[in-house]
Amino acid sequence: MTDIADLRSEDSSRPWPAVAWTVAVLGWLYYMTPVFAGRVDGPSAPARIALIALPGVIAVAALAWRHRRPWGVALLIMVTLLLSPAGLGAALVIQERLARNGDRRWATPLAGVGMVVATLVRLLVSPDVGPWRMASTVELSLCVIGVVLAMLIGLLRTSQVELQEQRLSAELARADAEVARLREARLAERELIAREMHDVVAHRISLVAMHAGALGYRDDLLGDEARETVSLIQANAKAALSELRAMLTTLRGPGEAPAEPQPTLAELDALLADAEAAGQKVTLSKVGDFGAVPQRVSRHTFRIVQEGLTNARKHAPGVPVSAAVEVGSSAVRVRISNPLADLAPTAPGAGLGLLGVAERVALVGGSVTYGAVDGEGFVLEAELPIKEPM
Repeated sequence: MTDIADLRSEDSSRPWPAVAWTVAVLGWLYYMTPVFAGRVDGPSAPARIALIALPGVIAVAALAWRHRRPWGVALLIMVTLLLSPAGLGAALVIQERLARNGDRRWATPLAGVGMVVATLVRLLVSPDVGPWRMASTVELSLCVIGVVLAMLIGLLRTSQVELQEQRLSAELARADAEVARLREARLAERELIAREMHDVVAHRISLVAMHAGALGYRDDLLGDEARETVSLIQANAKAALSELRAMLTTLRGPGEAPAEPQPTLAELDALLADAEAAGQKVTLSKVGDFGAVPQRVSRHTFRIVQEGLTNARKHAPGVPVSAAVEVGSSAVRVRISNPLADLAPTAPGAGLGLLGVAERVALVGGSVTYGAVDGEGFVLEAELPIKEPM
């Protein structure tokens, strides 16, 4: 995306510089027409030709510094206009430049007045042309009209650049707002995941404490019973450690009550019943042993299926949904598909649910894809490894 600071440099790199030099040179050539036509003659012809040509050449050459010293160039061109009309083209160019970059409240009009006054003074003091003769009237009119037009063109170009800056600023603001929205959604989803993990870890630790307390207070346990209790403690401690490794952060605020136990794949039938009660047509296919899925992965899988059904209900209401959950030897695979609705409504927070799905899948080292597929409609596919970290 273009940066605001580059707009004016881009503006100066456009074809306008070539136009500016053309205007300046044509202005010089216009007032050199009598010389080229041989109308300047007599013993003083060389001096008169030099008086017409050289100030114009100086004015045109000075435009090379108009970007670095615009006001100095403008003053120099005013001086040349006191001597010769051949610098009028250069005067128009520098006036446009001042209008684009100067103080438009008073300085730019003041420079235009200076150009006109310099031309008028030369006409008044010239012994050859009176100020109100036809030629001098045309020259003065050209100067006034040209300066005004040049100033208006400069102001118009400035307004165009400012409009581009405003549009670009609006685009940058919208992009920043979208990034902030996505970041907030990620943080909210991670907070929810962390809260769930917090509750699971608390449950596991409470079981460890209970079984450890039994070992401390009971002295009548036989060897097999003691080993079984120790195995339970070890299993719960390992499960709690696994959850702690996956926890992003503990964000529970003070005074909040513990959340209800989080649903797992065992509650898929209840989820399906709730969706059908809401008027959604869902076909659910279950393959594999759901009891072999670790609780953390089972919990995330349930939430992914829940989000897939919710996403279909929001964006394609009334269409049938196909859901499949397959438990393999190394991963759980989820696939949810639904035809695309003819008139899909735009729901608030669109896309944030799928962002949460991506966060959950990434948390367990899985993969997810979603989008429109020809002949199948919208398809959500996720694969979550079921191997617990050691």
